[in-house]
Amino acid sequence: MTGGAGAALATANAEPVMRGSGPAAVYVLRLSALDLRPLPTAVPCARLHARQVIREWGFPAIAADCELITAEIVTNAITHGTTPSGSADLPPVRLRLSGRTGGVQIEVWDGSEEMPRLRSDPLGEEPGGRGLVLVAAIATRWGAYRTRGGGKCVWAVIGAMAEHPLLPEAGGDGGS
Repeated sequence: MTGGAGAALATANAEPVMRGSGPAAVYVLRLSALDLRPLPTAVPCARLHARQVIREWGFPAIAADCELITAEIVTNAITHGTTPSGSADLPPVRLRLSGRTGGVQIEVWDGSEEMPRLRSDPLGEEPGGRGLVLVAAIATRWGAYRTRGGGKCVWAVIGAMAEHPLLPEAGGDGGS
């Protein structure tokens, strides 16, 4: 995956990482990150990456849902999160998958400050705009937050991990 779309790949499957403290502390047993160029070819790369990683982690029952949600959020990041300048200086789209017993969290960062919105009429005749409707229907929870260095992160949780999503203390908007 080091071709035109993938810039860097890091997968960790060894030691658990603890986020937070006290009774609400969350252990991340698996973590994978992928930086992608904001090009249309990044979507199939992200989709394949999610499918393979989720299956490798032992979550075959939710692999297809994770793959679909990853593709939808990465597509939105490339379509709405970048400017159509074609410049090589565009920031990457960053995909991060976090897994622990019973669930996976998908996070996609892009350089745009524009927050995602669900379409008011997803069955309307206008093309596009149905991706977040799918995300909201499939994910246990989803949302978005602005990041300190600029841009935003759109996240979705699938499975039992929804009780304690791995989000910054300031958190996102909670989604559905």
